[in-house]
Amino acid sequence: MKKLLLCTALFASVALSAQTTHVISWFMGVSESQASMTVNAGDIVKWTWDDTLPHTVTSASGGAETFASAQLTGANQEYSHTFTVVGSTDYACAIHPMMAGTITTQPLLAVDDVTALDFDYFPNPATDVVTINGKNTIDRVVVYDIAGRQLSDTATTTNTVKVYLQGYTEGTYLVKVFSGSQSKNITLVKK
Repeated sequence: MKKLLLCTALFASVALSAQTTHVISWFMGVSESQASMTVNAGDIVKWTWDDTLPHTVTSASGGAETFASAQLTGANQEYSHTFTVVGSTDYACAIHPMMAGTITTQPLLAVDDVTALDFDYFPNPATDVVTINGKNTIDRVVVYDIAGRQLSDTATTTNTVKVYLQGYTEGTYLVKVFSGSQSKNITLVKK
């Protein structure tokens, strides 16, 4: 019985550590590309209100998942949903239907797939430049601020990429590194 409980706890901790929270800035004028993303099954998407207008986050019928926030008004309001069903779900604000996007949920990568996307990055925290070294070719590096706004999107064809931080203010930044069909999120601190 003890072994069963230990194995269950270990499995749960591994499953929980694989979960990622993705942040979408939700405001009047958000583009469909800013409001759309691909996540792994089990990941959380959090919408953060970046204006003072009332908004909702409501799934369209026929999507892989069904969700609906209450009407929330004011900057810094939040709504989160955990995506568990593989497939695509269109969604929009019920008040402002031009605020729309699509969340595509892909199966969680197997352990072998995760280890294939192996890289290191340094220094962290950094003042000017962060170097990312991969075992495989790094195809793309995207930098987001802590509110989820995309700051840069760089295509590459090398195993080493330098992210220049001189123009960024001090703070925390989210970086998504792509290699082939895989991606991995890292957190950088600019000091």
